[in-house]
Amino acid sequence: MAVSTVHLCFLLAVTVSAVSATPKHLMDLFTTNLKELQHVPMKYDSNNTIPKWLEGTLVRNAPAMFELGGRSAIHVFDGFAKIHSIAIGQQAINFSSAFLQTSAYTRSKAAKRYAPAITFYGVDPGFNAVEKLEAFEFPYDNTDVNVWKYGHGDNSVYAALTDAWVYAKFDLDSLASQGVDIPQVNGIHWSRLVQSCAHPLVEPGTNNSINYLMFPSLIPGQKQQYYVVRIKDLNTFEVLANFQSEKSSYMHSFALTENYAVFFVQPAVFDFIKMVNTAMVGDSMGWFPEDKTQVVVANLKTGKIETVETDAIFYTHHANAYETADGKIVADVCAFEEGVAVFGDYKLPMLRNLTTLHQRPSKSRLYRYTIDLANKSVQTKTFRSDDPMQDYLHKVDVPIINENYRGRHYCYLYGVVFDFSPSNALNGSFALVKKNLCTPGKDLYWYKPTHFVSEPSVVANPDGKDEDDVVVLSAVFDADQGKSYLLILDGKTMKPINSAYMPTYIPFGFHGKFFPKE
Repeated sequence: MAVSTVHLCFLLAVTVSAVSATPKHLMDLFTTNLKELQHVPMKYDSNNTIPKWLEGTLVRNAPAMFELGGRSAIHVFDGFAKIHSIAIGQQAINFSSAFLQTSAYTRSKAAKRYAPAITFYGVDPGFNAVEKLEAFEFPYDNTDVNVWKYGHGDNSVYAALTDAWVYAKFDLDSLASQGVDIPQVNGIHWSRLVQSCAHPLVEPGTNNSINYLMFPSLIPGQKQQYYVVRIKDLNTFEVLANFQSEKSSYMHSFALTENYAVFFVQPAVFDFIKMVNTAMVGDSMGWFPEDKTQVVVANLKTGKIETVETDAIFYTHHANAYETADGKIVADVCAFEEGVAVFGDYKLPMLRNLTTLHQRPSKSRLYRYTIDLANKSVQTKTFRSDDPMQDYLHKVDVPIINENYRGRHYCYLYGVVFDFSPSNALNGSFALVKKNLCTPGKDLYWYKPTHFVSEPSVVANPDGKDEDDVVVLSAVFDADQGKSYLLILDGKTMKPINSAYMPTYIPFGFHGKFFPKE
C-alpha cells in the first residue's frame, strides 16, 4: 500500500491490530537457492497497462549458495553470486537466473567444497594456513554486490561487481558467464589488494562511467594512492585525478557533480597485513571514530584536488551531490553511527535466528553535507524527527534517484528501510520510501505486511517533464508464499501499477539495475 506520513494515526491502528505469526517462509530469504532458470514466463497480476516505454531487463545480483561440501559461509556477503533477471515487455515478461562462473565458484564446484578464496568473513570450518595463502593466487571475484553496463551499443559489456577491481561479465539475455576481467589501467601495477567500489556512476552527459582505484601500501609510513578513472569501455580508461591518504579507507560509493567527483575518505580502515594473514576483508577492517573524515573533491576537468575535514562518518551509500549557485557542494549520504560493526548484523547465524533477526532495527540514517571549499568547512544536517513515522523514514538506505538528475539539484530519492524489528513503525515490514528533500513531511512509501522489498530501480519516462515522472521497480519477497515478485510502482504516487510473481525466490541481496531495451 502507498501511504503518506499524514496518515500516522490510521497506520498505528492498523499495525497494532495486524500482529500475526511469523510468516512461513521468512527464513528462505537467507537460504540457498540452487535453481537456475531461463526465460520462464511470468504473468502480470492485473490487467493494468504498464507504460509503453518500460521495456528492458531488471537484473538483481544476490548471493544464493551458502553451503558446499561441509563448509558454510559465515556472512551473507560470502554466498556465491547469482544473477537474476526479469525481462519486461508490453506483451511478455519472463524470469531467468544463473550462478556466475567465477574462479571462486567454479573451483569450489570442482572441489565439491568451498575452495580457498579471499572472503569477507571466512567459512566454517575455516581455511587452514596453507589454504589462506592459496587464496591470494586468485582474484576476489565472487562479485555478488552489483551489476553495471560498460560501453555503448556494440561495445556494451554487462558485468557483476564487488568492491575490488574485477569484473565478472555476463550475457544480458541468457545470463551466460563470459569470463572474469581484471583490466590494466594505463600500465598501473595491479595486485590482489587493489580496491575499487561496486557503485560506478555515469558521467553526466556521456555514456562513460567514473570509478576509482585504491592501491594500498604495505610499507609503514607510505601513503595509499587513489586514481579517479573514466571508463569508456573495459578496454579504454583515462586517469582523471590522483590523490593520497594516510590510511586505506573503505569507500563503497562516491558522488558526482557536473564538475567534481566527491569522496568521503572515512576512518574505516583496512589492515592489509592482517588481511594477508586471514584472507578476510571484513575481519581486517577497523573503525576509528576519533579520527576525521577527509572530504576529497577531484576536479574532473583539471585533476585538481581539494580537501576539507568533517567528523567521523561511516557510510556505504551516497545518494547524490550537486553544486550550488554560491559555489558550495551539497552531498546526501546514508550513514551508520556505529561504524563497521554494522557489518556484523549480516552474519548468517544472526539472520537465520528469529530472535536476533527481530533485534535488527535499521541503523542507517540520511545526512546532508554542505561543502564549502572556499572556507574549508563542512556543515552537516542530520535527518531526525520526533515523529516516530517520519524518523523511521529518515532511516532509508540504498538510495536511488532519477539518473537524469545525477549531479544536479534534485528533490526525490527512493530507497528502503531495512528493519526486521516487530516494534518498528510498520510492524516488522520494510518500507520502500520516496523521500521529498524539498518539502519536509511529504515523504511517501509503499509497504505490505510480510512482504520484503529490495533496493528500487528508478526508470524515467523519456518524455517526462517532472523529476518524479518515473516508475519504480522492486523485487519483493513474499514471505507467506516463499516467492519473489516484480512490483511496479508509480513514482509520483507510490501506488502499484502492476506486479508479477517469479517462479522462485531471490535470496536477500542489495543491488541491481534496470537496463532499457536498446
